[in-house]
Amino acid sequence: MAARSSAQKTEPEMAPQKPQTVKKAGLAGLLKDSLSHQVGQHREMQPNEADEQGTRVAQPLRVDLIDPNPYQPRMTFDAAEIEELAQSIDELGLQNPITVRVKGERFELVSGECRLRAHKVLGRVVISSFVVQIDDETSAANALQENVQRKNLSDFEIFNSIMRMRADFKSSNTIKQKIKISKAHLSRIDAFEVFTPGALEILRKNPKIMGSNTAGALRSALNLLPELDKTAIDDAFCKALRDLTSNKIKQNAFVNAVLSQLGVTKTPKQKAVSSDIQRKGVTIAYVKDTKKERVICLDRKEFTEDQLNSIWDYVKSVSPTKKE
Repeated sequence: MAARSSAQKTEPEMAPQKPQTVKKAGLAGLLKDSLSHQVGQHREMQPNEADEQGTRVAQPLRVDLIDPNPYQPRMTFDAAEIEELAQSIDELGLQNPITVRVKGERFELVSGECRLRAHKVLGRVVISSFVVQIDDETSAANALQENVQRKNLSDFEIFNSIMRMRADFKSSNTIKQKIKISKAHLSRIDAFEVFTPGALEILRKNPKIMGSNTAGALRSALNLLPELDKTAIDDAFCKALRDLTSNKIKQNAFVNAVLSQLGVTKTPKQKAVSSDIQRKGVTIAYVKDTKKERVICLDRKEFTEDQLNSIWDYVKSVSPTKKE
């Protein structure tokens, strides 16, 4: 009886210690876990892996084991924004875990650079993370898409990221499919291709000084000019960009500034250009291009109603849903 009473007395005394013991052991185990154990734990996880409730399972990972994404599209980070994000995380917690992948014996960031930097500002040891298995191209595309969605990624940063991906992965079509940018916007972003190496270097240091609309306007203007000396073009681009960076000119004056440097006082007007579309030597349609529109005229007798309806359905399918 005495022994039984003794056991009954000790149980209530030990009960409060259990949560404390588990908490202490869990934190110690988290900090002391070997890298090989963490890699082994997450190596088999697949993209979009779900738990029984259908949601992805985030895991705590040590911040010092996570390397940056080499395809991070953002060229500059606003220290004030990172500090503001850090305060939000400190007060409300991390609402959206970062995404990483196993890379060798460490982890590589896929998306969540600002959140990771905010954790470092706070001195946090671990960060909630989704671990996925994806290839380099998908990782690069995911990093770009996340930053595009945040709306404050500049057009030139998007262009620079796409150019790197095209060079490394040789699959521009795949890139366009993986990032949610309209065809019209992508077309304007591609206009940065007209800039010379010297001008591109200036833009990399100041990626937010120019949007794709200005780049597109410059491309259109240059297409109307005769072939010019490459050195003269580079000098004109760099001079106008330096003036734009120092606020000597506004962005809406950039194209004229370049043309002025090239000695062009008035941009030639684009003339309408017509071209025939033939099939077996018979003209079935013609295309008329002007500066504002492209008109395609079909010879009705050369097409069936089903063919005409199919053409119309295709035009509707590729038409922008809103003005860019």
